[in-house]
Amino acid sequence: MNLEALKEIIQNNHEILEASARDNSANENTVVGIARFASTNGYDKLSSNQKFHFDNCIRPLIEDVQCSGYNHECDEFISECPAILDDGDLVEYYQEQGKYCESCEAQSSADAHSKESFFRD
Repeated sequence: MNLEALKEIIQNNHEILEASARDNSANENTVVGIARFASTNGYDKLSSNQKFHFDNCIRPLIEDVQCSGYNHECDEFISECPAILDDGDLVEYYQEQGKYCESCEAQSSADAHSKESFFRD
Protein backbone atom coordinates (compact mmCIF):
# COMPACT_ATOMS: atom_id res chain seq x y z
CA MET A 1 0.00 0.00 0.00
CA ASN A 2 1.53 3.27 -1.14
CA LEU A 3 0.52 6.06 1.25
CA GLU A 4 2.68 8.58 -0.65
CA ALA A 5 0.56 7.91 -3.73
CA LEU A 6 -2.55 8.39 -1.59
CA LYS A 7 -1.22 11.75 -0.41
CA GLU A 8 -0.62 12.75 -4.04
CA ILE A 9 -4.19 11.79 -4.93
CA ILE A 10 -5.59 13.76 -1.98
CA GLN A 11 -3.55 16.87 -2.74
CA ASN A 12 -3.79 17.01 -6.52
CA ASN A 13 -6.29 14.46 -7.84
CA HIS A 14 -9.05 14.13 -5.26
CA GLU A 15 -11.58 13.70 -8.09
CA ILE A 16 -10.13 10.19 -8.51
CA LEU A 17 -11.25 9.38 -4.97
CA GLU A 18 -14.68 10.86 -5.65
CA ALA A 19 -15.04 8.80 -8.84
CA SER A 20 -14.01 5.64 -6.99
CA ALA A 21 -16.60 6.40 -4.30
CA ARG A 22 -19.32 6.84 -6.93
CA ASP A 23 -18.26 3.64 -8.70
CA ASN A 24 -18.63 1.78 -5.41
CA SER A 25 -21.91 3.48 -4.38
CA ALA A 26 -20.22 5.19 -1.43
CA ASN A 27 -20.46 8.76 -0.19
CA GLU A 28 -17.75 10.87 -1.83
CA ASN A 29 -17.09 13.04 1.24
CA THR A 30 -16.82 9.96 3.46
CA VAL A 31 -14.25 8.33 1.19
CA VAL A 32 -12.19 11.51 0.89
CA GLY A 33 -12.28 11.92 4.68
CA ILE A 34 -11.18 8.33 5.23
CA ALA A 35 -8.35 8.81 2.74
CA ARG A 36 -7.14 11.91 4.56
CA PHE A 37 -7.31 10.19 7.93
CA ALA A 38 -5.53 7.06 6.69
CA SER A 39 -2.78 9.03 4.94
CA THR A 40 -1.93 10.73 8.23
CA ASN A 41 -2.68 8.02 10.79
CA GLY A 42 -2.31 4.76 8.88
CA TYR A 43 -4.67 1.94 7.99
CA ASP A 44 -4.54 0.33 11.43
CA LYS A 45 -6.18 3.37 13.03
CA LEU A 46 -9.32 3.02 10.90
CA SER A 47 -12.54 1.58 12.30
CA SER A 48 -13.95 -1.57 10.69
CA ASN A 49 -16.50 0.53 8.75
CA GLN A 50 -13.75 2.88 7.56
CA LYS A 51 -11.60 -0.11 6.57
CA PHE A 52 -14.50 -1.43 4.48
CA HIS A 53 -14.65 1.84 2.51
CA PHE A 54 -10.85 2.03 2.33
CA ASP A 55 -10.55 -1.52 0.98
CA ASN A 56 -13.27 -1.00 -1.63
CA CYS A 57 -12.68 2.58 -2.78
CA ILE A 58 -9.12 3.58 -1.90
CA ARG A 59 -6.89 0.51 -1.83
CA PRO A 60 -7.39 -0.26 -5.57
CA LEU A 61 -5.95 3.20 -6.31
CA ILE A 62 -2.73 2.67 -4.35
CA GLU A 63 -2.05 -1.06 -4.53
CA ASP A 64 -1.68 -3.39 -7.52
CA VAL A 65 -2.61 -0.63 -9.99
CA GLN A 66 -2.88 -1.98 -13.51
CA CYS A 67 -1.15 -0.20 -16.39
CA SER A 68 -3.60 1.82 -18.44
CA GLY A 69 -2.06 0.35 -21.57
CA TYR A 70 -0.65 2.06 -24.64
CA ASN A 71 -2.38 2.08 -27.98
CA HIS A 72 -0.97 3.58 -31.15
CA GLU A 73 -3.03 6.52 -32.37
CA CYS A 74 -3.96 4.58 -35.52
CA ASP A 75 -5.16 1.46 -33.70
CA GLU A 76 -8.90 0.92 -33.98
CA PHE A 77 -9.25 -1.36 -31.00
CA ILE A 78 -8.06 -0.57 -27.50
CA SER A 79 -5.98 -3.33 -25.99
CA GLU A 80 -5.55 -3.77 -22.26
CA CYS A 81 -2.19 -4.24 -20.63
CA PRO A 82 -2.08 -6.89 -17.89
CA ALA A 83 1.01 -5.40 -16.20
CA ILE A 84 0.87 -4.05 -12.67
CA LEU A 85 2.69 -0.75 -12.13
CA ASP A 86 5.63 -0.76 -9.75
CA ASP A 87 4.68 0.60 -6.34
CA GLY A 88 7.47 3.16 -6.61
CA ASP A 89 5.96 4.57 -9.81
CA LEU A 90 2.51 5.34 -8.39
CA VAL A 91 3.27 8.89 -7.23
CA GLU A 92 4.58 9.72 -10.70
CA TYR A 93 1.59 7.91 -12.22
CA TYR A 94 -0.79 10.28 -10.44
CA GLN A 95 1.39 13.34 -10.97
CA GLU A 96 1.39 12.74 -14.71
CA GLN A 97 -2.23 11.57 -14.67
CA GLY A 98 -1.34 8.23 -16.14
CA LYS A 99 1.92 6.39 -16.68
CA TYR A 100 2.77 3.23 -18.52
CA CYS A 101 4.57 0.07 -17.48
CA GLU A 102 8.05 -0.43 -18.96
CA SER A 103 6.75 -2.31 -21.98
CA CYS A 104 4.04 0.22 -22.87
CA GLU A 105 6.41 3.12 -22.19
CA ALA A 106 8.99 1.60 -24.56
CA GLN A 107 6.34 1.15 -27.27
CA SER A 108 5.11 4.72 -26.78
CA SER A 109 8.64 6.09 -27.06
CA ALA A 110 9.39 4.01 -30.15
CA ASP A 111 6.19 5.19 -31.85
CA ALA A 112 6.92 8.82 -30.97
CA HIS A 113 10.44 8.48 -32.39
CA SER A 114 9.12 6.88 -35.59
CA LYS A 115 6.52 9.61 -36.00
CA GLU A 116 9.12 12.35 -35.43
CA SER A 117 11.49 10.75 -37.96
CA PHE A 118 8.71 10.41 -40.52
CA PHE A 119 7.70 14.06 -40.30
CA ARG A 120 11.30 15.25 -40.23
CA ASP A 121 12.07 13.48 -43.52
